[in-house]
Amino acid sequence: MKRPMNGIARALRIAAVVLGVGAVLAGCSTESFPVTPLQPLRAPVRIDVKWKKDFGSGETSMLSPMQYISSGNQAVMAPLIYRDVLYVASEGGVLYALDPLTGKESWRVKTQEMFSAGIGSGQDMLLLGNRRGEALAYSLTGELLWRSQLSSELMVAPQAAEGVVVSRTADGHIFGLDAADGKRRWMVTRPMPALVLRGVGGITLGRGAAMIGLPGGKLLALNLENGNVGWEASVSVPKGSTELERVNDVVGNPVFGFRDVCSASYQGKTACLDASSGQMIWTRDISPVGAMAAEGNKLFVVDDKSNVIALNRSSGTVAWKEESLQGRYLAPPAVTQDYVVAGDIEGIVHFLSRADGAEVGRAKTENVSITDSPLALGENLVLVRNRNGKFFALAPQ
Repeated sequence: MKRPMNGIARALRIAAVVLGVGAVLAGCSTESFPVTPLQPLRAPVRIDVKWKKDFGSGETSMLSPMQYISSGNQAVMAPLIYRDVLYVASEGGVLYALDPLTGKESWRVKTQEMFSAGIGSGQDMLLLGNRRGEALAYSLTGELLWRSQLSSELMVAPQAAEGVVVSRTADGHIFGLDAADGKRRWMVTRPMPALVLRGVGGITLGRGAAMIGLPGGKLLALNLENGNVGWEASVSVPKGSTELERVNDVVGNPVFGFRDVCSASYQGKTACLDASSGQMIWTRDISPVGAMAAEGNKLFVVDDKSNVIALNRSSGTVAWKEESLQGRYLAPPAVTQDYVVAGDIEGIVHFLSRADGAEVGRAKTENVSITDSPLALGENLVLVRNRNGKFFALAPQ
């Protein structure tokens, strides 16, 4: 039987996302943080571990972008697929290049940096930020190309396109840097709420524009060449009586389509807006736990009750909704050729049919929570990492 989320459980859910699942569990019993038991699957698809790699919690601190508020001192990085290579960055400044199909290491570089944000990409570069508030550009072989001093620590991975690198800092500045040498082209400033989620509100570039997710449920469109504001719109409006309840930050990179841009805000809404004007096309009262995934005419989200939902991108109507994983504290999803994939608090990775949302397979990694989105490596191969920094590449048999 599914148990509804009461006030205590909801408060724990919020704390788990903002402060980190591991930190919350350390001070809570299983009775105060209940996890719904799994039901057996009928004729499940076998999920194999294709490869796994342990970078070690001492060398890496690869944590979910939603694990720490901005006053924390933990690095926020996620692995990246770029030009068919898997790149990983450690908090301690080590860059790795791996074969995504086998996990075999191609090279590693010890940079002597303390990374705080990344990895972004574009213009044949890898882009990161360090704790001194510098944006860093590396070649695809790990050679430092340039560094640029910004106003404060970077909040999210920088991104590059059309000769410009866009970065967002903790003090509310958005910078456009020259991709050739890192020199500043433009800067835009936006006010910051009292409490924000660290590492959320990403950057998506395309067609001469920069789409920026901001704290407070805002989405901002900038001209990539000169930083001029095209439009600013609210995905949702903060609600609640406390600062924690009013955390309403846009989560993940905005999903840029041909005519629309879609986004979602934590404890807020899921929406698609007209990319040229910022006018709302549709909005739904779906509060996601993190970034949405997109493929074709569908958007996929995990809500704050751990329902997995597929939305029709053009209208926002629900194509399907899978409720069997409520109370499993799912992380945000990824989408592959045939599946929607999400990990849970007990280290189990769930494979759902893209067609109808039915769970068709699951894989046990370790009894350690998975707190961020899997990374699609190709077809139905996905990479998941747990909060101890261990990677598992999984695929159906």
